Amino acid sequence: MTLRAVFRLALRQSEGLIRSILKPLSLDLAVPDHSTLSQRAETLEVPRPCLSSGGPVHLLVDSTRLQLCGAGEWLVKKHSTRRRRSWRKLHIGVDTDTGKILAAD
Repeated sequence: MTLRAVFRLALRQSEGLIRSILKPLSLDLAVPDHSTLSQRAETLEVPRPCLSSGGPVHLLVDSTRLQLCGAGEWLVKKHSTRRRRSWRKLHIGVDTDTGKILAAD
């Protein structure tokens, strides 16, 4: 739900983003579907990052490439056609003390 709040995504888009992050990392974690995310979102309050702080912030910046797979991706695999892959670069700024995502681009 934090990724959904940071990137202002719909539930199905959040599900796809989580899958696209876990796949290259070869993590065998279950990704909740959009209906489960919807049920959890009703009771969950996601805190927004505070832009004004009392002092300096130690910020770690990570950038990685994410492959986006659309609904027609299975057609490309089935018919063995060549299609240009869609990649996006993701930059995340994380506070070293709290571990919270403070910036994303």
